[in-house]
Amino acid sequence: MEGLVAKGLAKSIGISNFKEQQIERIRQNCTIQPAVLQIEYHIYLQQPHLIEYCKSANIAVTAYSPLGSKGVSGLNKMAGVERELPDLLDVPVVKEIAQKYNKSEAQVLLRWIVQKGIAVIPKSTNAKRMRENKDIFDFKLDVDEVEQLNSLDANVRVVNFSFFRGVEKHPEFPF
Repeated sequence: MEGLVAKGLAKSIGISNFKEQQIERIRQNCTIQPAVLQIEYHIYLQQPHLIEYCKSANIAVTAYSPLGSKGVSGLNKMAGVERELPDLLDVPVVKEIAQKYNKSEAQVLLRWIVQKGIAVIPKSTNAKRMRENKDIFDFKLDVDEVEQLNSLDANVRVVNFSFFRGVEKHPEFPF
């Protein structure tokens, strides 16, 4: 990747699904520091130590699967993995906050992430939801609402890569 930057084919380097130790190992052995870390991030998986580490290292964080990932269920089933996944849009406190602001549950979850200074990339192929997902800057969650959502952290991964057989044997697992 550093060679691509040197050739002008990339402006910066990003990493995905790395833990603190892995990032530190890269930082100690690279010329160009990583600019961004992309991780699964939502109300049930907040990874506060990793977020603080990235802030201290001047690495931006981008959240994927901020609304969960309905597609992971299908991948799991195809791989023979039976796993109950939480529905992040069906959490009572999220519903209450959405109703207060006349917003969707998805908009509340996205606003919460953006308000914490984290970039967010929700996935959708539905034009209505894509427009809705960017309409999150006309309201702000108050301190109590942010704390209510923060309190939901349960260290639950939606995307645990179990659909890749043997992934748990990888020396860097979990990612």
